[in-house]
Amino acid sequence: MFHGATEAGKIAIWILAFLLPLQLLVGLLMTKKGGQSSKHYFISNKQLPTWLIFCAEFATACSVSCFLGYSGKSYQIGLGQFWMVFGEQGGKFLFAILLAGIAGRYAYNTIGEFMEQEMFHDKFLRAATGFALSLTMIAWTGATAIGIGSLLAVVLKVDPTTGIWVAALVAILYTMMGGSWAIVWTDVIQGGIRLVVGLIFYGVLYYVTGGFGDLHTKLVSTKPQLLSFGAAGFRESSALLLTSITGLFTFPAYWQRCFSAKNSKAAFRGYLYTSCFAFLMYSLSVYAGMVAFSRNPNLPRPDMAFPYLLNTYVHPLLAGLMVVAIIGADMTVSATLLNAGVTMWTVDIIKPYFKLDATDKQLVQIARWMTLVMGVGVVGAAFSFPTIISAGLWGYQMAGGGLFIPMMLGLYWKDANGRTKVTKNAALASLLIAGSLAAWIQFDPALLKIFGGGINPGLFLSLILTVGISVYERGRIQNNAEPEPVKEVVK
Repeated sequence: MFHGATEAGKIAIWILAFLLPLQLLVGLLMTKKGGQSSKHYFISNKQLPTWLIFCAEFATACSVSCFLGYSGKSYQIGLGQFWMVFGEQGGKFLFAILLAGIAGRYAYNTIGEFMEQEMFHDKFLRAATGFALSLTMIAWTGATAIGIGSLLAVVLKVDPTTGIWVAALVAILYTMMGGSWAIVWTDVIQGGIRLVVGLIFYGVLYYVTGGFGDLHTKLVSTKPQLLSFGAAGFRESSALLLTSITGLFTFPAYWQRCFSAKNSKAAFRGYLYTSCFAFLMYSLSVYAGMVAFSRNPNLPRPDMAFPYLLNTYVHPLLAGLMVVAIIGADMTVSATLLNAGVTMWTVDIIKPYFKLDATDKQLVQIARWMTLVMGVGVVGAAFSFPTIISAGLWGYQMAGGGLFIPMMLGLYWKDANGRTKVTKNAALASLLIAGSLAAWIQFDPALLKIFGGGINPGLFLSLILTVGISVYERGRIQNNAEPEPVKEVVK
């Protein structure tokens, strides 16, 4: 079946023949524990300590988008891809400081539930938030499937379409079994493999390709603009930075992981430590993409940059281990994202509107069936975008463009009584109008070329809608308030 596989691919097959059954076994062992209640299935019953938060989040962060997506994008724009590194990993550092500790206090299942209970007290806004953010999870899971399809096409000579289907089906199966508990414990295995093998791979690549000096010399003679942080232009560079920060602050899987933490400190420390290690790994991926361009500027697709390096510059054993690490990344990350998306549909939409009397056991069963439904959307997303990063950036738009400002202002813009000054109608208008605008621009090539990214006009409109509607509605409330009766002075 894999007669055309490279040496690295053949080695990877043998390793995967052992590793994948082990991971599926973990899923099976966690099926009973994950099915005890909806809290167990969605947020590990809020029992995760710092080290498990770190392992799970590092495994999620250093996914296919890190290795294949970032190297593919830097193959196109060089050092300009660092704006996305600064946004995602610098943003994760800010997320740890500003939000992780707050979210870690609570045992909510979703960001929508948190916003309903703590800020806006509106069921419809919660459902709209769940729907919009589930698109983020579908797009990013689709991005992961694109990466696996590209990788298998190179090392196993499998058609990319087949690779996408395999990646999606494995994620669906794994997520259905154990929920959050299965994902977390598999992340412990996969996160460790990724950290060790990834650092060895990048070290060997640096050595055999001559390091920064050789890279600089080759790029100066072929495409020197890749050595500039502004290679993508101001509009795209700013869009990469802002999209990453705003998308990350509203990323459902991150909030769900914080809700899984046993306390605020566990959530804060887990994300703080992750931001440091992930920044290093993502930076090395940018370097790898530039090396790939300097050696072969004519690859058929940018996402082929990393597989090209695997096949050309490292020993087949190390390349095979790297393939295993990336495929393992697909399994755990896809499961994490799918679980977050399914959780939002189940507890933000289905239970409040269709299954008011559903028991915990029934919610878990609904979530498992919803995993199949969302899996179809994942495959559709994978076939709709040309590269990993293009799918991921689109996924960030609805959340980052429409929800970031009302959520942050909702948390920090408060009246003398400690109540948020952002109204529910302002938040809803921002989510639906500004978020939709950002997503539309990001998907349309002509508009994308004009604006550089949907996030810039999306945030501008979001700010106007959030502040404008909130000020207007609060002004009306004050004007319509009955004046207090004048007390007569007793002489």
